[in-house]
Amino acid sequence: MESTQKLDQKKDELLERKARIEARLEKAREEADKQKELALTKMQQEIEKLALQRSKNEAQKEVEIARIKAKQALELQKIEQAYKLKELELKKQKELLELQNQKIIAQKELELKKQFLLFSLIALVIILVVVLIVLYFYKKRKDKLIAYHDNLEKYFRLKENEAKVAIANKIIDTIAEGKLTPEQEQRLLGVLKGETKELPKEIENKKEEPIEAEVEEKKDG
Repeated sequence: MESTQKLDQKKDELLERKARIEARLEKAREEADKQKELALTKMQQEIEKLALQRSKNEAQKEVEIARIKAKQALELQKIEQAYKLKELELKKQKELLELQNQKIIAQKELELKKQFLLFSLIALVIILVVVLIVLYFYKKRKDKLIAYHDNLEKYFRLKENEAKVAIANKIIDTIAEGKLTPEQEQRLLGVLKGETKELPKEIENKKEEPIEAEVEEKKDG
């Protein structure tokens, strides 16, 4: 009886233990299912997160690529603008150089014109000076020739007067000798007065040599 009770008691204990074990197993199964669901949920979340991260990375990559392209386009635009500005600056410098060259050429032409005018003026002044010098020496020579001619005329007048005085003295001496006829004396007096320039032939032949000798002496003196 006691053995039966013990068996029943053990049986009950076994059943109770079995029930507890089954309960634990069920609980463990439920816990495992929960863990599995959690793991699946977590895995799904991780997958979604990875997909989202991947999409985000791809989007970031696309944004980065777009940013790089925009930056490259901006840099290219800056380079083009810098090139255009440089081209405009070179064109402006070229125009300035051409303008400076034109100014230099104009200044050189003006200087050449000034030099030509200056040389022309100097040449004109030199020509005027030469002409004035030539005229001065010509006038001086002409004055000398006129003075020489006047002096020569004065000299010949003087000699002529001296000759006339010598002839007059001879005539007076001849008349004073008293060897002439009255007619000859009148003719000699006419010569002295200038009424006639010819001496009587007798007096002229007689007194020609002494008078000429006297005139020659006066000239030599």
